[in-house]
Amino acid sequence: MIEETKEPAIDSLEQAKSSWFWIKNSKGEASATITFTTIAFVVTTFAYVASIFESIGPVSFRAFDAAACSAYFVPILTLYFGRRWTEAKKGL
Repeated sequence: MIEETKEPAIDSLEQAKSSWFWIKNSKGEASATITFTTIAFVVTTFAYVASIFESIGPVSFRAFDAAACSAYFVPILTLYFGRRWTEAKKGL
């Protein structure tokens, strides 16, 4: 008979130390996709708000480039919704 080997459970303290920088999902688990999506949203929102002003003091801003922000934000948003769909479909 073949014996099943179980992997040791990860200590919650160890898990907390290794994933302190990830944003937690609705289940309380650390999620890289939510973290990347949040960062992408903040970056594109900052680029949009900064482009409203021509300059603030010595710092000048370029015009808002919707294509560049879309090329950055849409793939990450697709990753997020694809991950959510996969988790919902598999019941994870």
